[in-house]
Order: sequence, then C-alpha cells, then structure tokens
Amino acid sequence: TRAMPKTIPKPDYPAEAAVRSVRQNGEIKWNGDFIYVSKTLAGEAVAATETENGQWALHFYTHPLGFIDGRHKKLVRRSALQPRPDGTAADSNSGGKL
Repeated sequence: TRAMPKTIPKPDYPAEAAVRSVRQNGEIKWNGDFIYVSKTLAGEAVAATETENGQWALHFYTHPLGFIDGRHKKLVRRSALQPRPDGTAADSNSGGKL
C-alpha cells in the first residue's frame, strides 16, 4: 500500500498571485463581483496570476482551471481553450475542433 500524508500541505502559491478562497456555493470574489469556479473546491484556496497578455489564469495547486473573464464575470475553462495533442479541443459545440 501507498503511504498517504495525514494532512495535505497548503498550496505554495507565488507571492504575486491573487489568492481567493472558494465559497460554499463554488464562487470566488473577484473585483467586487462573484465568479463561479466549482462547488467541489469549496473551502479551498485558488490563485490567479496575471499572464503576459493581461489575462488572469486561475489555478488550484499546480492544476490550471482556466482564465477569469472579468467582463462577463465567469471562468473560461481551460479545456475549452487548450487544444489536445491531436488538434482537437474539448468544445462540444464545435464537434471537438476549434
């Protein structure tokens, strides 16, 4: 059997990251508004880091969740943006192709 830690270590987010706690309803507060992330992450800390092009990338530990769309007050999921190695994307509206 594999030994598991008794407690999971707190995430070590970069100092420049904007760390937010996910509320019980799955939202984080961002610039005075609420953005839905996931109820699964309720009570957990997530971090937003600004990218070179001015977007805010949201992460849970080292797992990228997506980008914050402040204009539409929502999280744009990473899976809809990132193409797979075969060139398809997880976008059911386009039949898998971008």
